[in-house]
Amino acid sequence: MTATESIAPRPTEPEPAQGEAGPSEDGMGTGQWVRLVVLVGLLVLLTATSGIWGVVVVLGIVAMVFLHELGHFIAAKRAGMMVTEFFLGFGPRIWSFRRGETEYGLKVIPAGAYVKIIGMHNLEEVAPADEGRAYRQGRFRDRFSVVVAGVSMNFAAALVLIWVLLAVTGAPGGSLTKAPDPARWAIGRVYPGSGADQAGIRAGDKIVAVEGTAVREFTDIGPLVRPKRGETVDVTVRGRDGATRTVGVDLAEFNVEGGRRACCLGVQEKPLGMEVERVNPVAAVPRSFAEFGTIAVQSVQGLGRFFTPGGISDFGRQVVDARQDRAEATGGGAGGGGQGSASGGRGSAEAPSENRLLSLVGVFGIATQAADAGAANLLFVFALLNIFLGVINLVPILPFDGGHIAIAVYERVQEWRHRQRTRYFADVGRLLPLTYVVVLVLFGIFITTLYLDVTNPLTLPR
Repeated sequence: MTATESIAPRPTEPEPAQGEAGPSEDGMGTGQWVRLVVLVGLLVLLTATSGIWGVVVVLGIVAMVFLHELGHFIAAKRAGMMVTEFFLGFGPRIWSFRRGETEYGLKVIPAGAYVKIIGMHNLEEVAPADEGRAYRQGRFRDRFSVVVAGVSMNFAAALVLIWVLLAVTGAPGGSLTKAPDPARWAIGRVYPGSGADQAGIRAGDKIVAVEGTAVREFTDIGPLVRPKRGETVDVTVRGRDGATRTVGVDLAEFNVEGGRRACCLGVQEKPLGMEVERVNPVAAVPRSFAEFGTIAVQSVQGLGRFFTPGGISDFGRQVVDARQDRAEATGGGAGGGGQGSASGGRGSAEAPSENRLLSLVGVFGIATQAADAGAANLLFVFALLNIFLGVINLVPILPFDGGHIAIAVYERVQEWRHRQRTRYFADVGRLLPLTYVVVLVLFGIFITTLYLDVTNPLTLPR
């Protein structure tokens, strides 16, 4: 059940009558073979440019949307509703077959899946003989379960992934959402040729003071060294053996990856107490629900922050300044005295803004970077995506699933209010102006996030 199909019937190819062979049972035509070759070619190109992890990410995203639609499909079939189509992908049909009243198949654009259930609203024309099996004629509990089933599948998938991460692969500190104590850290990396390297500072040491000013958190270092760029400062270091010493560090530029220059100390943080731990499989079950709840709440809060005047303004600034921000991140910004350039460990990576949404291109980029760092990181990204897809689909406005839930609840309340024994049907036509505005906003978000992800893509911290 796709978002756009919820309002207006999607143009489809002519369907054979029930019981007749589907278009592919007599073999694929020339056009379908061409589409299949195009799809295979795209996958080969993706493998060549992004490696095998790129294909895994695409298939994972398709599987995520497939599970969502499978939930709608199973619930609709169980409720006796008529499902006419269940396709993987969008666009022109490559291959399909018919079983009973439903056509199953594959389309050329591997960007998800969709299910077509007849009679999703009062504006859709349905043959009189099929009206009794339309979605709109179903009982409240059936309509509610059909709409909620998609989100439920995504949430269930996220819970399974979280359990695997906790019990099988392990997680930092045994948690996916636990933030490290900012006061517990050590130096995780010293950049070769940096001032810290030349002063004999090594991984495992901890900086406790700069020019006599105490350092509690790693982020305290930047404001202390930035104003003294190019000078030599006294840095007090506590070694791995517990001994404290003071060394002079030249705050000069040094080379980092890609031939760029950075400043000033040349060290990268390593949070302590975050070693990977595996949770007992039984104990991981309730903890998975707790982690799920935390991530879901954070997702709702993130959406709420985005759709505020300040959030939208910040996002607009990111779009307008995308090229400039990218230039600063990849060029002069590395030595410009930001937090990363002062510490030497974060200058090449931009932290994701809390007011930035990602397009499919951005999701693909983040997921492939996560996969390069380890399969567990990719599983975590997939868990996040499943939760976010479920959360955003619960927004109580058409064309989201939450809009259908709101309509079903509204109809039920009206029946109770007027003590009707017959069904009350909401007029979806009255919601069309609002729905068109929502679709327009979604299209604007799609275009701007795509532009932002292409012009200034996010990179995960190393």
